[in-house]
Amino acid sequence: MELSKICELLKESFPFQVRRHRQILGLLYPFANLKNAKKYDPIGFVFPEVNQKAGINYRKFYRWAFFDYYNGLMIKGAAKASKVFCTVFPNRRPFEKILEKADRGDLVFTHHCCGFHRKKGFLPIPLDILEKIKEKQLSVYSLHTPFFNNGPWSTSVQLARMLGIRQEGEFAAVNGKTTGVFGRSPVSSLNELKNLLSRQTGARDINIISNKKSTEAGRVAVIAGNGGYEHFITEAGRLGCDTFLTGTAIEEAEIPDSLEANLRFRKLAEQLNINVIGGGHYFTEKPALQNMVCFFDKHDIHAEFIPDAEEESGVI
Repeated sequence: MELSKICELLKESFPFQVRRHRQILGLLYPFANLKNAKKYDPIGFVFPEVNQKAGINYRKFYRWAFFDYYNGLMIKGAAKASKVFCTVFPNRRPFEKILEKADRGDLVFTHHCCGFHRKKGFLPIPLDILEKIKEKQLSVYSLHTPFFNNGPWSTSVQLARMLGIRQEGEFAAVNGKTTGVFGRSPVSSLNELKNLLSRQTGARDINIISNKKSTEAGRVAVIAGNGGYEHFITEAGRLGCDTFLTGTAIEEAEIPDSLEANLRFRKLAEQLNINVIGGGHYFTEKPALQNMVCFFDKHDIHAEFIPDAEEESGVI
């Protein structure tokens, strides 16, 4: 299929309801600095930072238009793609698998524009991988904020659905769109919910933070990925949730802002008597990327989910 048609399909299904970065900087002026900008769209301001630290001239490989939103077609290859490879993070291992399997011009659909390591945080796509992507004329499409905004294919909706959580409503707005869901647990206890999460996603290093005398799992708030923020758990408390299920319950990445925000989140969870389960950034977002294979199949586009090689450890 024509690459342009696949991109049109994705943009129609996942519209960019986020501000362009130049608009953000205009709103912040004269206070437009990196610290302020990160409050609006962290991934977009992380991207140039991690590439520059690695000495990668990212403008050589990435489309200029991508830097308006840090969503959409980030690397443009051949005009036609016969197959789509779906992955959570553009880490080295999944890209090595993709490069082995892909034909010239195939498309990679990734949730994040940066790779990720649970302790180091966000990482650039390695330079040698970028060179091989260019050589093979692959295209890469990244969908961050529009993909975790709630919808039938979104990260939190798919995680809750995979676990059998009976959805009652939505919460946790980002850029005016909700990103979390809440509903009744399919199992009665915190430990049973942890075991269910492990069976369904493959995660094995799951954090449980018990802040209630009871370990009953009743109404569960779900935010896939990095949902450990105080305003999200405050809202979950107002909704009567006794359990908060997310990816990053205990932040390990060496990112000061994230570490501080996560500490405030955990303190507030304790004050609100809400139990917390952390299944890992990768594993809680994985169901949505697996399900994107069905999205592409519905449109007669052959697709395949590529797991991260680190998945074998159950920790990422």
